[in-house]
Amino acid sequence: MFRKIATEMFRNIVTVIVTAGATVVWLAAAPGRVSAQTPAAPGDVVGVGGFSHIVENVERSVAFYRDVLGLEMTNPPRAFESTPWIIDMGNTPGSQSRPAILHIPGSKLGVELIDYKDIDRQTAHPRFQDPGAASLILTVRDMDAMMAKLKAAHAHVNSKGGEPATIAGANGSRGRVVFVQDPDGFFIEISQRDPAPPTTAPDSSNITGAAFETIVADLDQTLHIYRDILRFQTQPPTSFDGTKLLMDTAGTPGAQFRRSSATIPGTSVTMAFMEFKDIDRKPLHTRVQDPGTAILQVGVRDIDATVKALKTAGVTVVSKNGETVLNGSSRFCMLRDPNNLFLELFQPGPRPQ
Repeated sequence: MFRKIATEMFRNIVTVIVTAGATVVWLAAAPGRVSAQTPAAPGDVVGVGGFSHIVENVERSVAFYRDVLGLEMTNPPRAFESTPWIIDMGNTPGSQSRPAILHIPGSKLGVELIDYKDIDRQTAHPRFQDPGAASLILTVRDMDAMMAKLKAAHAHVNSKGGEPATIAGANGSRGRVVFVQDPDGFFIEISQRDPAPPTTAPDSSNITGAAFETIVADLDQTLHIYRDILRFQTQPPTSFDGTKLLMDTAGTPGAQFRRSSATIPGTSVTMAFMEFKDIDRKPLHTRVQDPGTAILQVGVRDIDATVKALKTAGVTVVSKNGETVLNGSSRFCMLRDPNNLFLELFQPGPRPQ
């Protein structure tokens, strides 16, 4: 959403996002197989803005993402505001909201933490296997240093034994991987890879790159939406895998999973879709304002055509009256996919002459 800076950012986003570089895709599933992605060709989708988390308390979340994990934050959270176009886009009548915008070293993918008030909210507490659970994936230079900070902050470690697992990959590569949860229950996968991938992150940063993933109810249905409608460049689904080390590391013992990854058109940003079986699953069904909701911001060329195609594929329009919202010369629409991942579509307005 990016609030007050939205219009200016969206005017420039098509030229900025083509340099976005996510360097990991669920290392625990496929260590050593990931390489830097070349930008996907833009089609109807032209880029990605950010990955948003709805949280219970923005200051508490900032303390975790900035002070514990090490994300960068230029400006403090803004005050609560009641902004008409944001209210209509998310269909949150009467609400006020405030964002905190953070940057990930080594990645153009942004993270936005959003807090709401003056509206009913129901916090979701997903487990990693639940459709709708969404995870940020971070690569680090020094896992031991990261674990020391997580333990000092009493962060919840999901992995068995509360420690990273060492996973062997292809071509002699290795990775240390751990899954943790933030104060609102969002999952974060942290990995240290050997050999280390290239990065643009400064030497002072332990974080060197990022991607994200979402858990889905039906991988084939999900790929129809993202591959066939949105034209994400997807990889074929893997077979179900129940390797004990992988499942213990993810905190899903006894389960099996299959996955696919995708590159977002116009960018090098990578996301992954995972489907579980042989484990209890409870799909999320949240509203925009509910803590635990995840939102992906996607830029499109023709918002009317994209919304129409997504509705046909079973995606629900959330915005007021099922219509797009105007902010300046840019247009927005909020939708919810069948897995409860919210898609904030935006069509940038024409550049000023």
